[in-house]
Amino acid sequence: MKQRSVAFLVMAAVVLATAAAGCAAAVEPPADQVTVQLKWIHQAQFAGFYAADQKGFYAEENVEATLKADGTHISPEEAVDALIGGETTFAIIGGDHVLASRAQGKPVVAIAAVFQRNPRVYATLKASGIERPQDLVGKRVMVPDDGMIQHQALLSKLGIDPATIELVPYERDPDPLTSGRIDAHSVYRSGSGLMYDETGYELHYIWLENYGITLYADTIVATEQLLRDSPDLAERFLRATLKGWRYAIEHQDEAVDMTLHFDEALERGLQELMMETQTPLIHTGEVPIGWMEEAVWQQMHSMLLGTDALPQPLDLAEAYTVEFLQRIYEES
Repeated sequence: MKQRSVAFLVMAAVVLATAAAGCAAAVEPPADQVTVQLKWIHQAQFAGFYAADQKGFYAEENVEATLKADGTHISPEEAVDALIGGETTFAIIGGDHVLASRAQGKPVVAIAAVFQRNPRVYATLKASGIERPQDLVGKRVMVPDDGMIQHQALLSKLGIDPATIELVPYERDPDPLTSGRIDAHSVYRSGSGLMYDETGYELHYIWLENYGITLYADTIVATEQLLRDSPDLAERFLRATLKGWRYAIEHQDEAVDMTLHFDEALERGLQELMMETQTPLIHTGEVPIGWMEEAVWQQMHSMLLGTDALPQPLDLAEAYTVEFLQRIYEES
């Protein structure tokens, strides 16, 4: 009897030890902490990131993301410097600023492009008769920091002397245009441009894309060092983010709810309109969400080459990579 009791205790100890070992093996390491620098205020422009966060897609990839919006005062250059300085892990900047940063020797790399089509326009009052870029000569125009490279590239492409256009300090408000203080306002049609939909004025929009300023907007970038030292983290973060964008586009009402979670002061109707307006610019149906093509990067390079932003040719293979996109979409 005593021998059976001892045997039982030994077996129980083995079972418990095995179970404990199994539990230890199942425990995941702590989540990787990442900070994502958004390029603007919290709004539906970044709904895919909000969905990845609130639907648990980042958590599924063992990533904990802080989505950082610094309002209207952060420039693309500051966003890149914070990325290189280690203050952030990923950032959202335009493809034009990726190339401009590389030209300055800053080691940032694009890993995906949210906007497949260029959303930047000049908003003008229809009554002004300003309908094409050439009509901006002799006029007063507001251009934000992150739109200046495209503005200069457009003028260069069309042979317009920059000195013939008066640049006015930028304001994120429709009043300067509707009051007549300026003649044109450079905005994202799917972002700040939506302010004009509620003014009651008849507007005309000059799409830069229609004049050859084709580029990827809102590219997701990281440093060369992060991609070299932590490629698995970059892939997991990107996989969750793309999943978030797919979810946001397929569930737009819920995407607006998640956007309002980050800023309850936002006007719901405006965020709904933003989702509706930007969706065809993000999900064109021609390529997977986030995809990047060599031809578009070459076109951006050609467009900027010779300007202040890109005085000398770059090695485009160092400016962007589709390595992570390929693996993610091959798995799905």
